[in-house]
Amino acid sequence: MVWSTIRRHVSGARPVRVIGRLLAALSALALAAAAGEPAADRSGAPPESLSLRRAIQLALANNRNLMKAGLDREVQRFDLRVALDEFLPNLDVASGIRYNPVTTAGTETETRSGTASAVVTQRIPTGARFGLVWDNTATDRSTATAKVYDSSLFLQLDQPLLRGAGLGPNLAGVRIARLAEQNNVLEFQRTVMNTVTGVIFVYRALQQAQRQVEVSESAVTRAREQLRINRALVTSGILPPVEIIQTEADIANQEYNLLTAQATRDSARVALVKVLDVDRDSVFVPSEDIVLPEFALDPSTCRQLAFAHRPDYRQALQSKSISELDAAAARNNQLWALNLSSRYRLTGNDTTYPGAFDSTFSRHDEDWNVGLTLQIPFGDLTRRQAYLRARNRAHKADLDVTEVTENIELEVRDAYRTVELTSRRVRVATVARELAERKLDIEKGKLQVGRTTNFAVVTFQNDLISARLNEIAAQIAYLNSLTLLEQTLGTTLGVWGIRVEDYGDGTGPARAVASTP
Repeated sequence: MVWSTIRRHVSGARPVRVIGRLLAALSALALAAAAGEPAADRSGAPPESLSLRRAIQLALANNRNLMKAGLDREVQRFDLRVALDEFLPNLDVASGIRYNPVTTAGTETETRSGTASAVVTQRIPTGARFGLVWDNTATDRSTATAKVYDSSLFLQLDQPLLRGAGLGPNLAGVRIARLAEQNNVLEFQRTVMNTVTGVIFVYRALQQAQRQVEVSESAVTRAREQLRINRALVTSGILPPVEIIQTEADIANQEYNLLTAQATRDSARVALVKVLDVDRDSVFVPSEDIVLPEFALDPSTCRQLAFAHRPDYRQALQSKSISELDAAAARNNQLWALNLSSRYRLTGNDTTYPGAFDSTFSRHDEDWNVGLTLQIPFGDLTRRQAYLRARNRAHKADLDVTEVTENIELEVRDAYRTVELTSRRVRVATVARELAERKLDIEKGKLQVGRTTNFAVVTFQNDLISARLNEIAAQIAYLNSLTLLEQTLGTTLGVWGIRVEDYGDGTGPARAVASTP
């Protein structure tokens, strides 16, 4: 098919026109390939117009990485709930029955017993442990002995006086859990922020690719129009016939560029579908024009915003607080163990359970004690080891804060400089494109009267195409620099009006919702 098309174009032609017709054949094949591209994607799905805000909404609703991060938040919230439950009373209820036949000297005695107990334990922020045990037992033997009921009440209290004593060491776990939960919330916000930033970059890549396709299509149309004009000029004798070859070659080059731009656009569409995690057969067309907003922030304001909103900076501060609490708890754990313990017990028994219960609280059978226990570890280096590790982690966390602070200073400065640079590039690229348009118009006018060559016109047309593509690239780079600055300042969620719904009761995954910016 290919060779028959080429032979049909070149057969019977004079040698001077063979090259021109060969290029025309190749152009026809390229055009046929371009025209063969369906309006929809190869999957057959119709193109769907998509705005940037809608793309962000789709990503927030469908992106699997966000879904997994939201599911993690449900578990993390429950971890905090478990930590806060440390100082709430715990109740354990147990019961059991037992059958025990015993044969002695040929005589079998059967014993049946049942037990029921309730145990209440609670930790107190001072480090004390409180316990209340209520035991009840019923015993019935096959002998003439009556059924016996036992009931007892047992209270105990243990209070550390050195190691583990005081509010600081005992509340450290709860405080660490709260700080860790705040870090988890910030990490989820970072995940949302990074996802939104990624969607914006991919969407703008599709915008740029789409504009490149439009520029390439315009270039093909312009080259064909120039071919029509040149043929008229050849007919009128203003241009020599050889000039047609240059124009036909330019058409082939522009159609090749069009195919390349279409391939780039299709790849950008696939990338957008992947980041949105929507139907893989979806075909999106950007519905927004490239609009360049004004930038009015100063470096000082940018720096203040970064330190107020950057999740990683706040995480570094909280991690430092966590490490300091760990170090304080490890330091306390090196102390001797001196504990004050107290016990009190009431017991009673009777042939009926009410009688046993009343007997218990009649205080006929009671005992109590109080004492001190001292434990001095010798040769145990593990506590010192744990303290040194915790202390070093605290020092490292302090260094991390310094490093994050310095990095934020540099990143904000670099992002601000990038915005200014890309803004200047947009202005220069716009001027270059306007001058290229004027230069081409002048050269076309000169070609009409034979004062220039077709080669010069084709060269200026290619210069204009490059200038337009450079302008588009500069505009997208400027918009991306603003998006990168938003991420650097930690203001992405606020700029795009994204609200994080993180339920405090531990039920349901966290999610992010796009609202009014």
